[in-house]
Amino acid sequence: MFDDRNSIDIDRLRDDMRDESLGAAFGGGFGAAFMEASDVDNASSDELVKMAQRQGIDLSDYRV
Repeated sequence: MFDDRNSIDIDRLRDDMRDESLGAAFGGGFGAAFMEASDVDNASSDELVKMAQRQGIDLSDYRV
């Protein structure tokens, strides 16, 4: 588990997670993905990292 939130590019992580959610919403017709994109936009840095970990995103790709 990655726990060094201070060395994560939060803006890039947020953008990538939003893009993935919106892509699922538009491409696959998953309406719940719109809500997830909103959650991503409104999440604090800590919440965003936790969301990414739950989704299995490799946070080492976002190290700065």
